[in-house]
Amino acid sequence: MKKTILIFSAMLITAFSFAQKKELRAVEKALKKGNTVEAKEVLASISSTIENADAKYKAKYYFLKGSTYQELADKGMDADASLKIAGEAYNKLFAFEKEQKEFKYTKDAKPKLQTMISKLVDKAIASQKAKDFDKASDILYLTYTLQPENKDLLYYAASNSISGKDYDTALKYYEELKAANYTGVKTQYFATNVANGKKESFPDKTIRDLSVKSKSHSNPTTEKTKSRLPEIVKNVSWIYTNHIGDNEKALKAVEEAIAVNPNDSSLLLTKGNIYYKMGDTAKFKEIMKEIITKNPNDVDSYYNIGVISAENGDVEEARSAYRKVLELDPGYINAGINLSKTYLDEASDIVDKMNELGNSSADNKKFEEYQGQQTALYRKSLKVLEGISESVPDDVQILKQLKGLYSFLGEDDKFKKVKARLAELGQ
Repeated sequence: MKKTILIFSAMLITAFSFAQKKELRAVEKALKKGNTVEAKEVLASISSTIENADAKYKAKYYFLKGSTYQELADKGMDADASLKIAGEAYNKLFAFEKEQKEFKYTKDAKPKLQTMISKLVDKAIASQKAKDFDKASDILYLTYTLQPENKDLLYYAASNSISGKDYDTALKYYEELKAANYTGVKTQYFATNVANGKKESFPDKTIRDLSVKSKSHSNPTTEKTKSRLPEIVKNVSWIYTNHIGDNEKALKAVEEAIAVNPNDSSLLLTKGNIYYKMGDTAKFKEIMKEIITKNPNDVDSYYNIGVISAENGDVEEARSAYRKVLELDPGYINAGINLSKTYLDEASDIVDKMNELGNSSADNKKFEEYQGQQTALYRKSLKVLEGISESVPDDVQILKQLKGLYSFLGEDDKFKKVKARLAELGQ
């Protein structure tokens, strides 16, 4: 009896295999004739038995399924769903043949999948150029599902969601990228073209090294692209802070990134901006100083310290910070304008005191004293503005302030010159 059952089981498997072989041949014939709908129907008829099929039939099934649905998509028949099914079939094929260490169909399927992906990326680019960011994001995410190991596609999908102001979708994609420890960092290979002396990039190290070996190129270098993590974290924290209204989650996202990249100043800046948004200017200032400790030439952090110090009434610290900015970058216009403004604001306070005085001899004497202080402060402001105007001689905002100061201080020649220049600039 046992023997009979075993024989029956063997006959059953053989019968299944024969049926699958026959149906797969039918799919091939249908595809050759362009009958994709017929091919789809035949595939559906054996889908429930394919998991128990022989390895050779299983691999062929995945390949034919991918090809069938790819053709359905090309014909516009439920294109998005068809592409997704095709991609899933190809990826199952790759995993299965890798497990079997047999790549009979993989070699044909990979270029077919790549063709699908290239077409989709082109569509996404066209949508992006047309400013249809939601559509571009959807297409890129679909493309990512076809090639899930390519996290760049998910990153670009998230970027388009940001551009389309679909912050919930962007957050979902960014969180997935963070969970995958995605940075987008790539290794680039360069060498100098001996003929023209220009630095050129190569698709991989092997080709670069062969070019150097052939002496057509020299000075080989290897470089890493900039990490995208700071941008991702910055956008995540912005969404949590400004869209969702959850500063704690924003801080948590930044802290997690800083733990992995403790020397990344841009992450610290993002953290500082969250505290600033929360109204904790002391913490913001503390983080700016931390950035300066890591990077003593970070002009933006000095500038931020200047702004916060001025807001908190610490004028001398503000001036010191602004002077440091201008020392490092003489063309940093806003730092110069803000430094100049600290003197104008102080002068304004003195003018208020002057207006409160009476007509007694003591008041008149005090008035002259105040007036001297006012003039001295205007000259300090003027000196700063003249210094930065050398870097930006046609900045209208600066020219207007110079014009006012020259007028007050009686420097007529300079006043006329600045007035004429503003007229030339249409002001």
